[in-house]
Amino acid sequence: MPLSCNTSISTSQKALLTSEAFWSFSLSHYKKQGVQQAALELQDKHHGNVNLALLLTWLDSFNIYFSPSHFSCLEVSLSQSDELLQTYRQLRKKIKKAQDPTLYQDALRFELQIEKQQQNDLITALLRIPLQVKTTEKSPSLLSDYCSRLNASSLLLSLEFTSRLGN
Repeated sequence: MPLSCNTSISTSQKALLTSEAFWSFSLSHYKKQGVQQAALELQDKHHGNVNLALLLTWLDSFNIYFSPSHFSCLEVSLSQSDELLQTYRQLRKKIKKAQDPTLYQDALRFELQIEKQQQNDLITALLRIPLQVKTTEKSPSLLSDYCSRLNASSLLLSLEFTSRLGN
């Protein structure tokens, strides 16, 4: 449902929504206690996208909101890299079982490059949709909406762990 009293984000606010800033946030946030485990559960058990969840957490930390009808725009942006990423992730897990630490680290670095490209695709799509500053706390967060759609609401607190604490 649309929020009343929301205003569009300013040009200067939009300029802060860069792929580099998102990547930096993601690396930091993913290391927080419980976030990695919840993100992997979202991915493996609920078929969610970790990068999308991280994006929504990041936007929530800025009180940036968009209509839930725009989730599909972000999900479409994932389609190009998601299959490649999933296939590569399976290959990396097989390499890990082969117990070749050097090859595994190389595979992990390459997978992170795909993740980074996927985040860039998300930011490109995000900047095409109308964004607003959320001025009321009555509406659920973007991450809450996403978790609800995936029947993964139990992961919400772990996924957003420190974004609400200002870390």
